[in-house]
Amino acid sequence: MANVPITHMHPLDAYEMKLMPGILAEFADNGAKYISLTNGILKKLCYEPAFCCQLYSIFQNSTVKPFECHGLWGGGGYDLNITDWPRRKGMIEDQKLAMEYATMFGSKTYVMHMGAADCYSRDTTLEKMRELTIEALEQLLPHAEKLGIIIAIENSFEPSNTPDEVLYFINHFNHPNLGCCLDVGHMNLMAKRPEGKDPSKYVSYMNLCWKNGIVEQENAFEKLAPHIVTCHLHDNTAYNDDHQLPGYAEGTVDWKTLMPRIKNECPRLISLQSEVSCINYGISIRKLCETFDYLDTL
Repeated sequence: MANVPITHMHPLDAYEMKLMPGILAEFADNGAKYISLTNGILKKLCYEPAFCCQLYSIFQNSTVKPFECHGLWGGGGYDLNITDWPRRKGMIEDQKLAMEYATMFGSKTYVMHMGAADCYSRDTTLEKMRELTIEALEQLLPHAEKLGIIIAIENSFEPSNTPDEVLYFINHFNHPNLGCCLDVGHMNLMAKRPEGKDPSKYVSYMNLCWKNGIVEQENAFEKLAPHIVTCHLHDNTAYNDDHQLPGYAEGTVDWKTLMPRIKNECPRLISLQSEVSCINYGISIRKLCETFDYLDTL
């Protein structure tokens, strides 16, 4: 699929408002056209009413435009399968509001976490978490359809977020406004490759959420490809969710093989999103843009 936009998920909310135009200008000077609205930006839009007008003005004066977003997440309070009953109604309303702002600013997809908080802290069964996710999507999908945005549920690295769990919900609803966000870093973390992978090297939270019984996931791309509408692109060691620059020294993602497959085998693909932790690793905007320009040639 040719001409799939690349959007950069850079944490604009980490900067003072007066610095945002300069950051967008830096992206523009390095050839970037699109930015992804982050969870932090959406929270500010939802909870700080004056922020919307300020952000809208900034984008009006920039050649870099929003194209995608990462929906609300964090602390389990926005998970589709959250089991804290007093919070569930608020979670649904918050997600609906954020979806409206995302659409207003031009996002085509709305990435969501099914949720994994209970994998770490409670003994909630997968069956119960599925019931709760279905209950949430039954309320959110009609809203997404009305807005014309696609909810993209993301594969992660916990039992409740495996590729098979993503497929369960996509098949259950068979809805045009429900698709998958393929998180390449998470897929790599859960794969059996590289050959001879040593389970003892996994970061501690992996063993915690899997109760010391990690089940690695094979053929994730093949399973999800027909439903992928957007991707989170970042690299890691295959033992930790690093969110590093694709192709960095210790990264194990085979980008030369994967990128052509994403472009050619995902009929619903709308965008590719960089999800690199630039601030954490001191990666410049120039280096980020150069790397993703290269990926786009593969």
